Amino acid sequence: MKKSKWTIIDTVIVVAAAAVLAAAGVIFGPSLMEPSTNETITFTVMIQDREKGIAAAMSEGDNVTLSLTEKDGGVIKSVRTEPTVVMVYDSIDGVYRNEVNDEREDIYIEIEADCKVTDKSITTGDTDIKVGADIPVRGKGYATNGYIIDIVD
Repeated sequence: MKKSKWTIIDTVIVVAAAAVLAAAGVIFGPSLMEPSTNETITFTVMIQDREKGIAAAMSEGDNVTLSLTEKDGGVIKSVRTEPTVVMVYDSIDGVYRNEVNDEREDIYIEIEADCKVTDKSITTGDTDIKVGADIPVRGKGYATNGYIIDIVD
């Protein structure tokens, strides 16, 4: 049996592995140790261009699910609607103008949810709460999706 000797290649491998581990600790270490708090966050979801009647199924105090896995949820604080305004082309005058569509409405829902808040993110369960994010909103008698347009902290 031959006894193996330590070579320069072995030294290079050990140093490279240590450098990779040190770099990973510097890059990912602070985010793993990031302080977080649990807070109740209120945010507004805008649901655009829906048939009339969906907002009637939503009411203050209803529990809603904010994910596809049915784990993350919140409570509706308020619901308001506005008529949907669409841009149409007037071929006679050759201009675009905004007109109200009486058959559809925009729905604004203010939702309150228990969230985990860090310096970089706000999440309720696995769902990110950030302005511009597409978010499902499901409750008794309705299932739709909208965009978060406002977060109150």
